Amino acid sequence: MESAENEIEAAALEALAKLADVLESIGPQEEAELPAPILAEFVMDSRKKDRLLCSQLQVVDFLQNFLAQEDTAQGLDPLASEDTSRQKLKATYQEHVEAITSALTQALPKMQEAQRKRAQLQDALEQLQAKKQVAMEKLRTAQKQWQLQQEKRLQHLAEVSAEGKLLFPEAEAELPQEQDLPEDKPQELNTGDSIGASKFSSTKFTQCCTTISPIHLQNFCVFPN
Repeated sequence: MESAENEIEAAALEALAKLADVLESIGPQEEAELPAPILAEFVMDSRKKDRLLCSQLQVVDFLQNFLAQEDTAQGLDPLASEDTSRQKLKATYQEHVEAITSALTQALPKMQEAQRKRAQLQDALEQLQAKKQVAMEKLRTAQKQWQLQQEKRLQHLAEVSAEGKLLFPEAEAELPQEQDLPEDKPQELNTGDSIGASKFSSTKFTQCCTTISPIHLQNFCVFPN
C-alpha cells in the first residue's frame, strides 16, 4: 500500500514539474514575439498538455480517494465482520440452549409421571401376585378339606350300610315266628313294607349323599365322631 501511494505521489510531482516547465517556457516565447502560426501551434499544444495534465491529476485524486476509502474499509470491515459473526454465533448458541432447556423442562415432568406410574404398576402387580398366591393356597386347602370330607362321608356311608345289613337279618329271623298268627298277617305285611321302605330310604339316602356337595352335606347331615 505504501509503495502505491509513493508511486502516485511521484507521478503527481512529475506532472506538476512538467506544468511548471511549460509555464516558464511560455513567458520567454511571448517576449520574443514569435510568429502567429508558431504561437497558435504552441498554444494548441500547451492546451493539449494542460488537458492531459488535468486528466492525470483527476486520476491521481481519484486513486488517492479510492485508496483512502479502501484503507478505511479494510481497517473497519474485519473487526465489524468478526463482531457480527461472533454475535450471530452467540445468538445461535443461545437459541439452541433455550430450545434444549425448554425441551428438558417439558420432558422432566413426563419422565417423573412415567416413573410414578411404573412404580404404581409394579406395586399393583406385586399385590396381584400375592393375592393369586393366597387364592391358590386357599384353593389347595379347600380341595384337601373337600377330599377329607368325601373320605369321611364315604366311610360313614359304609358304616351306615354295614349297620343296615346287620339289622336286616334280625328282622328276617323274626318273621317265621309271627307267621303262625293269622291276625298278625297285616303286621307282617307292614313289617315287610317297613323293611322295603327302610331299604328304599337307605338307597335314596346313599344316592343323595353321593350327589350333594360336602358343604351342603355338612349343613344337612350330622356325622358321628
